[in-house]
Amino acid sequence: MRTISHFLGCAALAAACLAPMAPASAQDAQPSAEAREAERSARLKLAAEGLDKLYRLQPDARAAVAKGAGYAVFEVNSIYAIMFVGQKGQGVLFDNATKKPTFMLSTRLGTGPGVGKQKVYQVFVFKSKSAMEQFVLAGEAGGDLGASVSTGTGGMTRSFNPSIDIYQIPESGMALQASWGGTVYTVDDQLK
Repeated sequence: MRTISHFLGCAALAAACLAPMAPASAQDAQPSAEAREAERSARLKLAAEGLDKLYRLQPDARAAVAKGAGYAVFEVNSIYAIMFVGQKGQGVLFDNATKKPTFMLSTRLGTGPGVGKQKVYQVFVFKSKSAMEQFVLAGEAGGDLGASVSTGTGGMTRSFNPSIDIYQIPESGMALQASWGGTVYTVDDQLK
């Protein structure tokens, strides 16, 4: 019983910390055309900044991104509270053949020992068109299961899909964690 109440307390703490990152509810009005365009521009800038940081840390990643079927860049806020992992993020996926951006959101829930709060860039490199399509699953929702260990330094995180490379570049904060869980990636309906 004590373990259950401890877990619920940790989950409540993590939910409270993630609440400011939660997207607006579906009942909220659609943003104006100007607001949508401003958010699209902000996401494109975010993607450029994430790639720039990745290339400075790992110059070889530039060739991997260029020869891949596509890539995605997300800015992700993470909370690690004892045995609970929660993440919310936003980003953009690019098909290298068409150069068309797809604006997306991400949510991750997981478990594993950890403590901290961290903001990171995640860069996904899709080695094949099918891996990119699987990630987005017909343009609506996709996902990837992963396991990672992070101490706040940049580097590569291993995806269970061998056709996807994932780079993680810290922006701020620090987390000491060993976690596993699933992440859902969805097309951002407000930016279609």
